[in-house]
Amino acid sequence: MNQIQEFIQYILQSVKFWVIVQPWQTGLIVRFGKNVRKIEKGVYFKIPYFDSVYIQESRLRVSPLSMQTLTTKDLKTITLNGSVGYSIESIEDLYKTLYHPETTIANIVMSEISDYIYSKDLIDITPKQLQKNVFEKLNTHQYGLKFEYFKITNFAVVRTYRLIQDQSWIDETLKMDESK
Repeated sequence: MNQIQEFIQYILQSVKFWVIVQPWQTGLIVRFGKNVRKIEKGVYFKIPYFDSVYIQESRLRVSPLSMQTLTTKDLKTITLNGSVGYSIESIEDLYKTLYHPETTIANIVMSEISDYIYSKDLIDITPKQLQKNVFEKLNTHQYGLKFEYFKITNFAVVRTYRLIQDQSWIDETLKMDESK
């Protein structure tokens, strides 16, 4: 029953000849795959099947970063994670340059963090300086985004113990023991 309802909803959406953009959204209408028009709050008419509509929230977005464990230049281990806040400044530039903005931003930030950590000794690394450095690097990228902040939410100097992740040497050892 749910599939039938979804199918009917899909059909009705595909023949709808208008689109509503909320005040906190911005969008693009692409006609025939080549004519691009920016739209902001309001009601707009579209030609079903010939117009593609892309709408994005233009409010502040926050993208959390996964935990990173990195080694400094003097071989000390740091574990950290953070978050980056951004908003859409130019939807045209965003759609021309990025496919998955959240993933791309997370990868850029994590790469900048690792470059910074790898190039410095532990004594020279502070969360505040790291935040400043990464934020400055973010602002050099032109993706139609406005970076509001980068914050480190967890920063720890830790001693790590690596557990053996590859089982193959254990299997070989067991085979050798069995053959004896």
